[in-house]
Amino acid sequence: MGEPSDTEPVSNEVTPPGSKRRRKKSMVWEHFTVEAVSGGCTRACCKLCKQTFAYSSGSKIAGTSHLKRHIALGSCPKIKSQERAQLALTSGTNADGGTTDPPKRRYRLSGFANATFDQDLSYTYLAKMIILHDYPLHIVEQPAFISFIESLQPRFRMVDVNGIEGEILKIYQKEKQNLMQAFGAMPGRVSLTIGLWMTSQTLGYVSLMGQFIDTDWKLHRRMLNFMMVSSPHSENALSEAISASLSDWNMKTKLFTITLDNNCSSHDIYSANLRDHLSNKNTLMLKGQLFVVRCYAHILNIVSQDVIASIHGIIYNIRESIKFVKASPAREERFAEIALQLEIPSTKTLSLDVTTQWNTTYLMLLAALEYKQAFTVLETCDDNYNEAPSSDDWKKVEVVCTYLKLLYDSANVVMATAEPTANIFFHEAWKIQLELTNATLNEDAIVSSIAKDMHEKFDKYWKDCSLVLAIAVVMDPRFKMKLVEFSFSKIYGADAARYVKVVNDAIHELYLEYVAQPLPLTPAYIEQGEDNDMNPMGNDYMNSIENDSLPPIENNELSTPMPPVENNELSTPMPPIEHNELSTPMPPIENNELSTPMPPIENNELSNPMPPMENNELSTPMPPMENNELSTPMPPIEDNELSTSMPPIENNELSTPMSFIENNQPSTPMTPNDSNQLSTPMTFNDNNQLSTPISAGDGLLDFEMYLSEMAVNQPTKPELEQYLEESLVPRIQEFDILNWWKLNTLKYPTLSKMARDVLAIPMSMISTGSSIFGTGTGSRILDEYRSSMCPETVEALFCAKDWLQYLPTMAEPPSTAIVKMEY
Repeated sequence: MGEPSDTEPVSNEVTPPGSKRRRKKSMVWEHFTVEAVSGGCTRACCKLCKQTFAYSSGSKIAGTSHLKRHIALGSCPKIKSQERAQLALTSGTNADGGTTDPPKRRYRLSGFANATFDQDLSYTYLAKMIILHDYPLHIVEQPAFISFIESLQPRFRMVDVNGIEGEILKIYQKEKQNLMQAFGAMPGRVSLTIGLWMTSQTLGYVSLMGQFIDTDWKLHRRMLNFMMVSSPHSENALSEAISASLSDWNMKTKLFTITLDNNCSSHDIYSANLRDHLSNKNTLMLKGQLFVVRCYAHILNIVSQDVIASIHGIIYNIRESIKFVKASPAREERFAEIALQLEIPSTKTLSLDVTTQWNTTYLMLLAALEYKQAFTVLETCDDNYNEAPSSDDWKKVEVVCTYLKLLYDSANVVMATAEPTANIFFHEAWKIQLELTNATLNEDAIVSSIAKDMHEKFDKYWKDCSLVLAIAVVMDPRFKMKLVEFSFSKIYGADAARYVKVVNDAIHELYLEYVAQPLPLTPAYIEQGEDNDMNPMGNDYMNSIENDSLPPIENNELSTPMPPVENNELSTPMPPIEHNELSTPMPPIENNELSTPMPPIENNELSNPMPPMENNELSTPMPPMENNELSTPMPPIEDNELSTSMPPIENNELSTPMSFIENNQPSTPMTPNDSNQLSTPMTFNDNNQLSTPISAGDGLLDFEMYLSEMAVNQPTKPELEQYLEESLVPRIQEFDILNWWKLNTLKYPTLSKMARDVLAIPMSMISTGSSIFGTGTGSRILDEYRSSMCPETVEALFCAKDWLQYLPTMAEPPSTAIVKMEY
């Protein structure tokens, strides 16, 4: 029995005797009946569980909030088992069984109780959960999972394996279309990474990831395909898979480089085969010299695993020694006492390694090395322990740790970079190459022997990839060619100039290939062209030429008479002015502002008739101009025929702004010039009248002419030369190279295209956030479950998982706070 305290405050309204009681509109009466009790009171009885609640006491009627809570919040034990319990509060029927109009006021309960259920949306979320968390598809048929879902939402209709597989394929196709649109708007080229997967059968899979920089200069990596191939290690398997992928994504002309693992036995074969096969179908930059790149993370794994394997016997003893110490608390205490007696200052803790993660082996050796004396003493005082390494063994461990540290630190630098662009890898690689090269010449036999094994593998990588690494670091404005010159002088000594020239020639050749490509006109160029360059479509930006006067216009003959100008409007637009940069912006024009077309001048009368012109007859007289009287008649213009429009002014940069004044009246008549050259710079005073510049009367007219000629004849440097000659950008920790190129795109329109493609080269196949320290340097193994699935489903699962992780976070679940709204 419900208590009165469970009800809302009773209403003080009294129903007048004999009046018609209004119809109960609350939907709770779908589940309750009113039963009379003694004393003239009534109670509401639940139709399902027969529990009663206070409703009226005499003339006072209680509210229905407590009845709603009984139904909506699941207090009723019977309603939990009914599938359509949620619909009870959103539909109503009258006493005759007919459907009534929905109530005008809704009742809203806590977050999930009133949430609208969508079967299709829940279905999609279930498929995405399976994709993102690698759950098996048959989870939808597991009884425990079905019971769990029914407890959350009884109305959800669970699907079978075939149904969820179809939904996964649907999600894959939808996300693929979205990604294809992104690739269609990609401004540059795409670089691929190739991975091999093996199955328990003879079949294999090839995974292709595409890396590129978008229009906002953000680095992206997306999986393109996960394709089954019958013979993954055959010579043509990769080339056929790549060609099929490029065709599938409409990127046949956008391939830049491919990155492979460092399986040395097959790398050279793959490289030559891919270069030959794909060069026939795709335009490869720099004649394919940059086409095949070896994975930097994999070379670190290969070298580290080789050096660890060279002392595997010593490492076995160290593992057994640590196991012995960790076997019991008493042994740990005894070992700690020995370390304290020997005054070993180490703060490191002994721990076993994970054999598949070489970084843990390095850290295990590093900690054990500091306790080497304690292990020796322990062997003398404990007869059960006889695994202590010898002094020569510890020396080898020390040498190994010295060079493993180079690899370990380099791997951490790469992993710590949020956007590992190609420029960061050169600095890491050349340091390792230099240290290993010097170590091979060490007089110590132990050092040289260990270093030779490491150097042999890493030197192969350096010879294959030093060019692409160097080109990438040149695109870093903090280093450019300077770091290449410095590092090569350390590595190659007297032969450094020859290797530097190879890099320099390759950069210039690659740049010329980009110069040959047309530059699209983008809105960014139009909006900012006045501040940077008047010719954004050109391949090179023109240098600003500092000059104090307007340079002359040489030999510009006007070939045809000028047609009449009606209402002072230009009949044809003025053609572009080539290579003319305004070093300072044009000042405002008072009372005579030129908008895009020149405004008409009405009723303009010439105070004096225009004198005859030699060889320059106007086909029609010039219309009169109002309030713009020439103070003196215009002198004849000799040997100049007026054409339809003004010809372009070539190689003339306005070094100072042209001033204008009101009324547009020239204060001094223009003197004729046989070559149509302005003998003095043209200036205007506050009344828009031509005035004589100061330099015209100071005896330096020839100097002005000299400056003009020097400005016209000064050669223009290509963007690459300007970039390389400029001073280096300060090296700061927060430097964002992609943002720097984004800000300098207008300054280097062609070079920025080259930088976009070069910086997007994936020097490492390891994705951001993944560990480099794994031992998987070759083919990876697909588990038995996925190997048994059809190839289309496997590809959908792998690709969709990669794509979905970059989508915005799903909407937060509704709040669980109780929100009470009355009808």
